[in-house]
Amino acid sequence: MRFIQMLRMRGRALMRADALDHELGDEMREHLEHLMAEHMERGMTPAMAREAARREFGPVTQLVEESREARGVMWLANTWQDIRYGVRLMTRTPGFTAAAVLTIALGIGTTTAMFSVVYGVLLQPLPYGQPDRLVSLWSTAPKRGLPRAFVGMANVYDWRARNHVFEDVAAVRAVRNFNLIGEGEPERLFAAGVSANLFAVLRASPFLGRAFTEQENQIGHDRVAILTYGLWKRRFAGDRGVIGRTISLSGTPYTVVGVTGPDFAYPSREYQIYTPLTFDPEELVNRMNYSYLSIARLKPGVSVQQAQAEMDVISAQITQEHPRENDGIGAIVAPMLEDSVATVRTPLYVLLGAVLAMLLIGCANLANLLIARALVRQRELAVRAALGAGRLRLVTQSVAELVPMIVWGGALGLLGAAWAVWTLVPMLPADVPRVENIGLQLPVVWAAVAILGTIAVFVGIWPAMEVSRHGLAAPIGELSRSSTGAPRRARTRDVLAVVQIAATLWLAIGAVLLTRSFAQLKRITPGFEAEGVYSVHLAIPRTKYQTDRAVAEFCKRVVERVRALPGVVSAAMVNRLPLAGGAQTWGVEFEDADRGRPIPGGDIQVDSRPITPDYFRTLQIPLRAGRRFTEADDDASPRVGIIDEVLARRIFGDRNPIGRRFHPPMPARVMPDQGWYTIVGVVGHIRHERLENDGRPQVYWSYKQFAQDRQALVVRTETDPAALAQSIASAIRSVDPEQPVYDARTLDAVVDRSMAQRWLQTTILSGFAAIALMLASVGVYGVIAYSVGQRRREFGIRLALGARRGEIVRLVMRRGVVLFASGAAVGLLAAAASARVLSTLLFNVTAFDPLSFGVATLVMLAVAFAACGIPARRAGSVDPSLALRSE
Repeated sequence: MRFIQMLRMRGRALMRADALDHELGDEMREHLEHLMAEHMERGMTPAMAREAARREFGPVTQLVEESREARGVMWLANTWQDIRYGVRLMTRTPGFTAAAVLTIALGIGTTTAMFSVVYGVLLQPLPYGQPDRLVSLWSTAPKRGLPRAFVGMANVYDWRARNHVFEDVAAVRAVRNFNLIGEGEPERLFAAGVSANLFAVLRASPFLGRAFTEQENQIGHDRVAILTYGLWKRRFAGDRGVIGRTISLSGTPYTVVGVTGPDFAYPSREYQIYTPLTFDPEELVNRMNYSYLSIARLKPGVSVQQAQAEMDVISAQITQEHPRENDGIGAIVAPMLEDSVATVRTPLYVLLGAVLAMLLIGCANLANLLIARALVRQRELAVRAALGAGRLRLVTQSVAELVPMIVWGGALGLLGAAWAVWTLVPMLPADVPRVENIGLQLPVVWAAVAILGTIAVFVGIWPAMEVSRHGLAAPIGELSRSSTGAPRRARTRDVLAVVQIAATLWLAIGAVLLTRSFAQLKRITPGFEAEGVYSVHLAIPRTKYQTDRAVAEFCKRVVERVRALPGVVSAAMVNRLPLAGGAQTWGVEFEDADRGRPIPGGDIQVDSRPITPDYFRTLQIPLRAGRRFTEADDDASPRVGIIDEVLARRIFGDRNPIGRRFHPPMPARVMPDQGWYTIVGVVGHIRHERLENDGRPQVYWSYKQFAQDRQALVVRTETDPAALAQSIASAIRSVDPEQPVYDARTLDAVVDRSMAQRWLQTTILSGFAAIALMLASVGVYGVIAYSVGQRRREFGIRLALGARRGEIVRLVMRRGVVLFASGAAVGLLAAAASARVLSTLLFNVTAFDPLSFGVATLVMLAVAFAACGIPARRAGSVDPSLALRSE
């Protein structure tokens, strides 16, 4: 405070110099030029003459310089004084202050929280060197119904050898499971086999140790591992001596050679350990195994479009060389960041647009509040203008007075955003990528500060501009009459109310559309009964159970132990749970019964499911024809399979499929027995991938004829399934004490998790719409209430002259109807314009759904009617004598 007082004293002392600067500016320049000319006539050079003139004119120039400094000092002092006055205004009007601060806090909090999610997931660069040069490579087989699929190792080798656009190409096998044994409780680790050059392509050096070598990508030299930073901290307590240590993964010793950096998360944060990628050399010949991810680094100066063009040429060459194996298979080049967030990009941008619309509503509301206060203070501002305060001075004063409220509201908003992010992140669905990046990072905070500054300038500037434009007479004249008020100022407030109605209606329509879409999704029958079913996942180590028969025997023993538990109705195993994510897709060929060979064009992509006999009973999947599997369908019996009703109709129509045959044209490494399988049953179709996607037809195999090491145990119980969780885990451990279980949950929770992203979108947008409705109702109420207050004398005169109170009410309501109609028209147009984007988030509901538009409009109409009704009733109850006497 003392410093500010000193500045103000210095400023007053130099006011005379400030005046001198204005009065003598032109004369000073003329005198300087005259003195320079005299010195040059005496033989001085121009530089010497200029210096001599400045010395002679020194005292005056110093005074002018001090006057310029004084203006800066006075500006700081005046701004500080205005801020202090703004604080006093806040304490003087607590109701107004609370409304304004909460409006700012709500707008800033929701915007900052949503932008934190968008920035962390979509915008923050990948944590690797030159991340903009990284691309993902995918296969595409539209003829087989696969617009995007994993890649084959043979194609990776060809891409690497033939391209001229990539520095290098790396490959990853992303579906591996290890059981960590001997380091505490057995734990299943989600692992990835990676090519030795992966860390070089990503330009991500290990935090400890080293990356893999090319030799370690060879079978027999691959017993080394790299831990993720999180696993190293959690299971090994951050021990730097872990490098060189031997750990047991599924019973096989691996030597730890490295630890990734804390930010390393490829392919995702789920992965906990990496091993060298090895594969059967036969894959380079038969080209049938498409189970790999691939990434590449672009060469300097090469664009994604150029890389895609060359990969198209290379794919055509490969197809020409291998027409049977590679027919219709192409390649997709996608920027790695965009590719990793493709599934959530549109929903997040829609939610960001929604929160910005809510911020717009809040700003309009705040502007209306400030306009109301400015009208009360207009005489004061007009007097300031009449006494010489310029437009810049009044604008600076208005903005500075708003600073305390902006600071308080911004601080509360940022605290609210931090709490919202802290609360929201654990609720995000498991399939949302890059969740670990979400937080109040510096760019997010700077964006919030920029928004606050924008609000301060554009919302706080209006009162001063109004006064400086119209001077003293108009405001004093208007304030001396309690008439209809200033029409132009009323129009400004009306426009703000229309903006609020339009933005709110747009949000409400989006919320109703998503709610109806989610309701439609909930009505979908998945084809199985999830209630009363508990599920756990197992990763069966092939090093311990080396043959399919050993794996099948382990599964049988587990199912028998669990089935014997009290309260268990049935138990079974399957390689992948429905709606749990992931897919195992194969092609199958059906036999032409008359010719004993495959039906031409009969290669159909199906979901493949090896199961134990009670699987259909446990999930209550109906049997349509034939029989279920039995324990007799083992590796010594004829090969059998069960298909679903969709596949049966597609291939056989109305003919009976029982007894017909099919076979999967798979590599011997994947399915050793390539003979024909006889169809013994037809079951109901279920939704495996997503509820909103009917998906591919299904083929089921007997677990004894085709066993897999990744299994899910499903248990139907008579009581609460979760109550048996500990008993089920103990039963599994009784078969193999070293067998970990993971991802244990009820099947209802699995189904809910598959809809989690849609539920979250619907909930957030509905919450925004509800808040927007509240703000818009306050805004409309404020406009109508202020209008009633300004026209109080007019209403008194009308009533004194015989007007009915109902006519006064209708007169007020008519203005509300005009505001609503204008805002609704704009909101409906905005909703129609954004329908194309919103349609990507809807299921079984069109973006122009009349019911959704109608419901949202009616809700908005009801809110507007309620907001107008209270002031209208107040206008109709005006006492004419009191209204006239107050004038």
